[in-house]
Amino acid sequence: TNTHPTDVSVPPHRAPTFLDGGHESPVGSRRFQPTSTKTFLSKIHNEGDGDEKLESIEIPSFIKSPVISQVYPALVSHKEKYGNPNIPLGSTDGKRCKTLRRLHFQNKLSDDEVALLTDMGFRFHSFEDVYYECDFDEMLGKLMDYRAEFDTFQIPKKYEPDPELGAWVTMLR
Repeated sequence: TNTHPTDVSVPPHRAPTFLDGGHESPVGSRRFQPTSTKTFLSKIHNEGDGDEKLESIEIPSFIKSPVISQVYPALVSHKEKYGNPNIPLGSTDGKRCKTLRRLHFQNKLSDDEVALLTDMGFRFHSFEDVYYECDFDEMLGKLMDYRAEFDTFQIPKKYEPDPELGAWVTMLR
């Protein structure tokens, strides 16, 4: 069979998972049971061969914020790739995350939206305030883990796997 280079197969839907009391649970659990959802295709980086694939991501029906609707697929993708949904600045989605932080500060997100983002591990404090907001011992532990893995303390300011750590080390300098 001949396939065109632009043909992309989309895997069957897989509901995003979020941390819930230390255990991963599907987004449909607890109070996040959607009555209807919007499904988006999102690019996911495939670490095995460097190619990107498309994956469908459902956005819960209670999401009313257009900013969350726009950035939600990227948050899920970033969490799958790096273990956290905190996208650093330097991209459109990073700027949307900054906007989410501002909207939260202005109380313009619903309680359900805030709970969903919090359960994902999204940090609402600004990375400029990370030095004052984060637990010192926790961040020091992350820094020591980084050093053990890479044999250096030179963490980029916009460190994608852990933007908080990058911002925290920048504030220490």
